Amino acid sequence: MTFGNVLPPPKFDLTPEEMFAKAAYILELAKDGIYEITSSVEPEEATFENVIIPIGHVENQLSYEIEPLSILESVSPSAEIRKAASKAVKTAQEAWELIYDNEELFLLIDAVKHQRPAGLDEESRRFLADLHSECVEKGLNLPEAEMERYSEIRHRKYELHSEFVANLATDPGVVWKSDAELEGLSKSKLESFPADEQGRRRIPLHRTNADAIMRQCTNEQTRRDVWAAKESVYPENAAYFRETVLLRDEAARLLGFSSYNHQLVRRRMMKSPEAVMNLLRAMETKLKPLVKMEMNALRELRGDGGPIHFWDFAYYDSQTLKGRNVNSDVVAEYFPADFVLGRMLGMFEKLFQLEISEVADIKDDEVWHPDVKVYKVSELGGVFVGYLYMDLYPREGKYNSSADFNIRPSYIDREGRYVPSATALICNVTPPTKDTPALLHHSDVITIFHELGHGMHDLMGRTRYAKYHGWRGRRDFCEAPSQLLEFFCWLPQTLKLMSCHYSYLSEEYKQQWERMNPAAAKQPEKQIPEEMLSALIAAKNVNSAIWTARQVGLSIFDMKVHNPSSHEELEGLDIAKEYYTSITEATGLQGPEDEATLGNGYSTTAHFMWGQEANYYSYISTRILAADMWNTCFRDDPMNPETGLRYRQMVLDKGGSVDEANMVAAFLGREPNSDAYLEEIGVEDVAK
Repeated sequence: MTFGNVLPPPKFDLTPEEMFAKAAYILELAKDGIYEITSSVEPEEATFENVIIPIGHVENQLSYEIEPLSILESVSPSAEIRKAASKAVKTAQEAWELIYDNEELFLLIDAVKHQRPAGLDEESRRFLADLHSECVEKGLNLPEAEMERYSEIRHRKYELHSEFVANLATDPGVVWKSDAELEGLSKSKLESFPADEQGRRRIPLHRTNADAIMRQCTNEQTRRDVWAAKESVYPENAAYFRETVLLRDEAARLLGFSSYNHQLVRRRMMKSPEAVMNLLRAMETKLKPLVKMEMNALRELRGDGGPIHFWDFAYYDSQTLKGRNVNSDVVAEYFPADFVLGRMLGMFEKLFQLEISEVADIKDDEVWHPDVKVYKVSELGGVFVGYLYMDLYPREGKYNSSADFNIRPSYIDREGRYVPSATALICNVTPPTKDTPALLHHSDVITIFHELGHGMHDLMGRTRYAKYHGWRGRRDFCEAPSQLLEFFCWLPQTLKLMSCHYSYLSEEYKQQWERMNPAAAKQPEKQIPEEMLSALIAAKNVNSAIWTARQVGLSIFDMKVHNPSSHEELEGLDIAKEYYTSITEATGLQGPEDEATLGNGYSTTAHFMWGQEANYYSYISTRILAADMWNTCFRDDPMNPETGLRYRQMVLDKGGSVDEANMVAAFLGREPNSDAYLEEIGVEDVAK
């Protein structure tokens, strides 16, 4: 195996015609690769070496070619390119069907599986088992009559997915509000919204804007209006989602599973729907006393004894923090985005023994937008690892949340060479204004650290097959490494290291700060002051039980739509009502009195449609794993490079190539448990 191959960055200046040609090429690549296998091997001659390894090479190549197209669907500034990319990706994805929906190839895979070949490493055993399961889940064992219906369902699901994702990349719309209606917003945030001739401000419904209003605006009606608007974006997606969950359930039952969740979870860490629900109900029970305490405190802060609504929680949570001398806007002044990112990357360099440097001479066609920065990641000593892209600021048509997107997977090619990866951090933090650089709220710092965790996982994976590269393991584990890294964002030494008041970045910013403050005002300390830092850290678990209970509620909703007791039950389910009711029952937060005004929050992001469908519980289960790994291995000496390297080699490098439960147990030196997580959010203190 050869490491250190330096590949040039991919090109992102493809025309629609070039993307369509690329999609056609990808299909031919799959056809030729599969035909080479099926035309030369009979079932009685099938072996791991002449069937499974060649399939692995074909899969590796397909991932390598498809991923650069996929990201353009979500980030290109051109609506024409996004639409063309969506169409091209839809065509290219048909290549996977040539593998998993190929009866002739399945006969060969099935023959190898029943041989139970000896001498395979764990990754190869997993690859064979998963390959066989994926073919079975395409319906290749079904009778012909059922197979026809199953094929119809699959093709319709692909169409619905494409339409849903394409909608998420469209303009979410705007609301208009006067300055009086936006009372409480910081000056910089208020002025980021352009005003019309009547003085009304145009507020695009991007997540960062809605979040700022939810947290800062004193006007409850404005908060309610913005909440209702943001919960109702992409209305077509509600119908797409409903049809999708019904088709998922029908297809799972055709395959002999009791539900879609049952179909998926059997190849995950949790193994069964019952295990998932047991975890969620146990967490719900343990959280209730603390949730009740936190909710009573919020009602007291509200002052009139009224309920805390969905649109109230973030505001009163913010007020609680201010009562603890934590002003998130003032804190943000100490975390200018570019400075923070530089320090974050330096921490990753030390912890994981890497070298990370910005590519200064990046060409226009090697990024999809001028805002994008590209970094070269290498081992100490210079061996090339891959490229890290950063695209931080919102714009029209861009994916409207935060995520890590793979651009190139890594794997071992036919010549035994390690193919380095490329990965992209996509965020939507508040951009620079005319007076200040981009400033990160502490929650933004956590989000970026989290997504960079996915990026590091993506870059450091060392697997034979692209299928298991980086975070491509069992989906109820892949969030754990990033959630572990969030703990660094609460360490005094880390926050000090990442802080620098923006007025120290340049003389120009200093002068801007002076113009925005009273003449007698003294320039703030350069690093975040000790008293502010102490207050911020002390407030870490403010309302953490409500936040956690909300995740439990969303997980229960996910199970209700993906693990119904019968198909008829799902057909009769009011999905919108179930979504908001699940949150209310878990948290005590109230929705609109008129259920007719409920939105479609479940279909305004990709989570339940693509990415975390039948898997949302993993946001809880992986936090349990993350807290245990942090508490056991990192807490006492967080930046110890020996611990970082051990974690990298035993967890990150493995990707999804080994059993995750065994991998975590080996790293911990014992089986994981929830003690550290419950202690972290304060549940054990209430129990005492």
